[in-house]
Amino acid sequence: MPNQLSKTKRRQSLAEHSAVLAALATIARREKTTVMALLREAARETVRKRTVLPEQVNELRAVVRRLEPRMPAQFKTPAHLSRYKRAQREFDQVMLDLKLAAPAEVQDRNSLVRASQPLRLLNFAQAHASV
Repeated sequence: MPNQLSKTKRRQSLAEHSAVLAALATIARREKTTVMALLREAARETVRKRTVLPEQVNELRAVVRRLEPRMPAQFKTPAHLSRYKRAQREFDQVMLDLKLAAPAEVQDRNSLVRASQPLRLLNFAQAHASV
């Protein structure tokens, strides 16, 4: 029976998928890591390659930003605050790793004072004067 897919479509067989997974398993054993870690690494590299294209950066950034941790109106416990802060740090690191944000953007977003705003220290000399 002839292949009913057009010539532009490609169907991968189960044997092909099995061969790729077997090769990944061998690489993972040799590098003392997991297949999942290799798959994550490859997925991140794919995203990084796409962030070079200006037309895709904004779309990817918007999609990833929707997953950013949202700060609740009130933290119920110190542990709740710690979990939020850890999630925010991890999110910031992913944005940097995927090259979806520059370090200055992350710093501006997380700072109380914008980088363009000058800082003034009041009574600095008096507070640090030796007696």
